[in-house]
Amino acid sequence: MGRFDWLEFKGEKPKDILLDKEEDFDCRHYLQQAERAYRYGAYETALKKYARALREDPLLWEAWFGQVNCLLEIGELLEARTWSNKALERIPQSPELLSAKALVLARLAEYPDAMTLSDRAIAKKDPSPVVWLQRGLLMLALQPPGNAAYCFLKAEEGAPNDSFLPLRIGLAYVGHGNFPRAKPYLDQAVQRDSSNPLAWYTMGKCFEGLFAETRAAECYEQALTLQPEFREQVVDDLCRVRRRGGLWKRICDVFRKRTR
Repeated sequence: MGRFDWLEFKGEKPKDILLDKEEDFDCRHYLQQAERAYRYGAYETALKKYARALREDPLLWEAWFGQVNCLLEIGELLEARTWSNKALERIPQSPELLSAKALVLARLAEYPDAMTLSDRAIAKKDPSPVVWLQRGLLMLALQPPGNAAYCFLKAEEGAPNDSFLPLRIGLAYVGHGNFPRAKPYLDQAVQRDSSNPLAWYTMGKCFEGLFAETRAAECYEQALTLQPEFREQVVDDLCRVRRRGGLWKRICDVFRKRTR
């Protein structure tokens, strides 16, 4: 049995996967829990909840879509390909699932096939903000990059008040080392949902990339107060930034003494 075989349930699922053991709920209940976990960077929890939702409704495209994105976030590219294929076997015409697989292929550097699928998704009538977002993420993954900014703008036009959309965009720009472009999106993300540890953590990464170690440490500390599932990673980054900040301060003190 592979590590992720439990993502799609056939009959009863293992007891240790159940997080809601006291009673069963409908698929929308589990989907809502999964979406919150995903938005807050709790990807392992989100995977379990998406799987639970699919047990209730195997045709719930949002749960398939969420699974694929979670697998991408934790670096499981081949698993993401496997589950995007399974999703499209169930719902072959979903523009969201087409765009999800397109992003998987782009991350695997299969650019022509990725663009073909993305073009199919975007050609559907009135593409949703999610489809435009995924196309923007794909554009960033291309070599050379495409016009991601236009795609992100179209996504924002369709969902102007979404608290997670600017975080996804900011995360993508941070992941590609474009910290100045990421900063305005992350400002929006923490303003719209200041209780999101992933938003504060990503802002910390952005400040670190901009060589603002003190601000980065403040953001990491704020993320820790919100008890993220990825706490160990935040602690590691916070310790590194503090060490670097202390070293930089000592170098500056030495320089000041020599220039007096």
